[in-house]
Amino acid sequence: MIEVRDAMKWIQNGSRRVEILKGISLTIPAGQFVAIVGASGSGKSTLLGLLAGLDTPSSGEIWLDGSPIHNLVESQLAAVRGRKIGFVFQSYQLIQTLTALENVLLPYELNVKGNGIDRARRLLEEVGLKERMEHYPVQLSGGEQQRVAIARAFMAEPPIVMADEPTGNLDSTNGRLVLDLLLERNKIAGTTLVLVTHDPEVASRADRKIVLKDGVIVEDTLPYSTEPVLVREEHHG
Repeated sequence: MIEVRDAMKWIQNGSRRVEILKGISLTIPAGQFVAIVGASGSGKSTLLGLLAGLDTPSSGEIWLDGSPIHNLVESQLAAVRGRKIGFVFQSYQLIQTLTALENVLLPYELNVKGNGIDRARRLLEEVGLKERMEHYPVQLSGGEQQRVAIARAFMAEPPIVMADEPTGNLDSTNGRLVLDLLLERNKIAGTTLVLVTHDPEVASRADRKIVLKDGVIVEDTLPYSTEPVLVREEHHG
């Protein structure tokens, strides 16, 4: 479902090149739940942005569902994101002038033909917001806003869902509730889930854990195995 071939990302700062990702290669099969972990600044959110088509690699290749996306222009990337990816942000990213129901409907209206209102209502009911559909984000708690964001991510039935620190802005009780809802929805939909987190408890729920350090993969714990596969660190002199 997702393939990364020697992806690098750097930023040119005058004559100095700041390397964020230093050659990432990985394959994620359909239906797998992968947690990407690492310290702040390890490159995990940058990697997720490349996988989601929110950014493009400086070199290397990104393939989604059998199609290359690393060489697409922004309008083409937007079309791929609309069809193939649901995204849950740490800061919810709801549109403040739209109700919960309208926020959930948005990806459907932009990318799918037909009337999705029944599906949007059902998704909001399933995440426990039956009574909050006509509320605006400002009228919702952080946990409720993130539940709206989860419903929105699954609205257009994408094959891939990505989440960037989805519990990062929530207290532990709401964080656990949101994570449970995300995993439950993911299981029902059978999507591929890629989640960035610094929370060991969140990562422990995944099929597979990929650890980043200084822009390289240093550990890849394969699904259903108890022993992590350690990746030799390359020291750049």
